[in-house]
Amino acid sequence: MAKKISAATNDNGMVSTASKQATEAGVKMLEKGGNAIDAAVAAALCLGVTEPQASGLGGQSMALVYIKEEDRVFVLDGSSRAPFNIQPKKTPDKPIKLGITSTTVPSTPATLGYMQNKYGKLSFAEVVKPAIEAAINGFKVTPLIHRLIKKEAEHLRNDTNVARNYFENNEPMEIGKVIKQPELAKTLQTMADAGWQDFYIGSIGTEIVKDMEKRGGLLTKADLYQIPHPVEREVLTSSYRGYDIHTFPPPGAGRVLVQILNTLEGFEPDMLDTEEPIGAVISALAFRFALINRQRLPIHPDYYLQSVNKMMSDKGYAKEVVNRIQDIYKYALKDSYTPPTTSGETTHLSVVDKDGNSVGITQSIELVFGSKTVADGLGFFYNNYMSAFEYKNMTHPYYLLPGGRPWSSVAPVLLFKNGSPRFLLGSPGSARISTSLAQVITRLIDKQVSLDKAIAAPRFHSSDSGALLIEEDRYQPEVLHALRQTGFELKRRGAYSFYLGCVQGIQIPLKKGEPFYGVADPRRDGRAKGPK
Repeated sequence: MAKKISAATNDNGMVSTASKQATEAGVKMLEKGGNAIDAAVAAALCLGVTEPQASGLGGQSMALVYIKEEDRVFVLDGSSRAPFNIQPKKTPDKPIKLGITSTTVPSTPATLGYMQNKYGKLSFAEVVKPAIEAAINGFKVTPLIHRLIKKEAEHLRNDTNVARNYFENNEPMEIGKVIKQPELAKTLQTMADAGWQDFYIGSIGTEIVKDMEKRGGLLTKADLYQIPHPVEREVLTSSYRGYDIHTFPPPGAGRVLVQILNTLEGFEPDMLDTEEPIGAVISALAFRFALINRQRLPIHPDYYLQSVNKMMSDKGYAKEVVNRIQDIYKYALKDSYTPPTTSGETTHLSVVDKDGNSVGITQSIELVFGSKTVADGLGFFYNNYMSAFEYKNMTHPYYLLPGGRPWSSVAPVLLFKNGSPRFLLGSPGSARISTSLAQVITRLIDKQVSLDKAIAAPRFHSSDSGALLIEEDRYQPEVLHALRQTGFELKRRGAYSFYLGCVQGIQIPLKKGEPFYGVADPRRDGRAKGPK
């Protein structure tokens, strides 16, 4: 059965997020005269309150920004940092995934604060207000959030700070109940009064260090005082059938998205319908080749632009991939690589204001509910980004070193048509981000379907190892058969699967009189809305 899609048109801008309250937060800023940056920061802060399983003050945020007046597109690399007291010779064999020791230096406050200070029109105190209100008044437990609390209950119950707000009589909060977060409200209010820097060098930072010392965490005052300011980087650019593509360079995964699109461009548009056998197989193979190459060719983000090897974004190399796909259409792939853990949880928001400024923010605390640990007395979940490093190969650019940045799979993307922005898209889903976005983009451009239909359509993901997650009930048997015949191991997911991304998209007007059109993916609890 088709799921209801949240879509909206508006003449004065658009906000699309995975939470109704976060969307409203962004809309309020636009109605106050704020720009897209104000709205995006307000929505991002609110998402950390109302979608706590996916992001928050204890995580990291990455942004793709278009400033209309300067006609400039750039990214903000808001990577978190590994603790400085990490000792490589004592690094464990397996990634640290749970508990307070799995936490890196949170960078979301620094990234959002930097964005607001440099590019926003309103004050930080104004944009944080909706998040404070949401923490005080609470948010309703949706079926999705209830299911995730229940799934992670064994770990979440171990932290009394979590149990206090997310459980009732030792059971996960029921659907429809309201979760209030007074400790988080107090933390956000402190940041509103004292500035976001207080998170690192003020009273909040002091409490974080105390908590770490008390519970055996790795973060120290030295970690927090080295505020993880975001790095402004040039975008990764490419093209697809007459559209210009602007997406996230390393440490993000825009290279994967670009290689996928370069590969698909080598086939005729009518061959790429993923609801037909040949289109499904071509796309699945393109996904797998791109993800294999990302594992084979990791690159340090600081050296990417001066690197000679741009193979993944090279259209000449894509032709070789096209030829290989044509050769092996009916045969299984034999390559096998072991990637780092990429099962993380994330959220994405898209905002465009009436002037055309555009912001896409993908933010996360890594796994669902991050470290499963809440900062004592502060109310936010600590991330578990210690699990997103390379632990064995010391030559790897994402090897776990003091102050190092983790791997990231973010790939927010802005598509330009004839020199003007047309589509702003982004998704959570770790390794599934690029494949989800590629399917939406090819439907928009190759099939020329509407944005709502492109986002709601059936979806699958093929990994570098040959496993293929698929919304099985939404595909015809002949498609499933063709994928199996090509060597993929199908893993069934339900219709509108939570695990197959959650694309927040905005169609931007190209001519006067055309409205903004926003769509929130029906796979989660999202909403699209514009200002009055």
